[in-house]
Amino acid sequence: MGALELNFPKEVSALVRHKKEEDQTLLWDPCRKKWLIATPEEWVRQHALHYLHLLGYSFALMETESGLRTGFREKRSDALVYKNTAPFILVECKAPSVKIDQKVFNQAFNYNQSLQAKYLYLTNGKQHIFWDIVGHNALESLPSANDPNS
Repeated sequence: MGALELNFPKEVSALVRHKKEEDQTLLWDPCRKKWLIATPEEWVRQHALHYLHLLGYSFALMETESGLRTGFREKRSDALVYKNTAPFILVECKAPSVKIDQKVFNQAFNYNQSLQAKYLYLTNGKQHIFWDIVGHNALESLPSANDPNS
């Protein structure tokens, strides 16, 4: 798989580490500290993590593929950012070919019922939706890690 064209700042794309190994592209996950197969969704997730890092969030305060419970089902969030030990931003990533629609929003909102993060970040790498759970409204961007109002 070659690099996918995504709608992230150039600085983000420059930070995503990738390599070829035996005809496979691998991506470095700075949260899990290991190389992963570069599926389209993983390519988006790694860009989203680096975008959040540029906003000042530490990789040490991010989790990828963390478990959660919705009703009686075990699910996994794509990424979760913590602030003051509490879930702060829930990230739902999709492959670039998957449209960010009401179904994706509902999935993230359902996951957040148990997590109670303040913000949702939905992305397919081309479209980015930032949602303030507390204020019940869409945002132009997520707050930076140093924003005293968040």
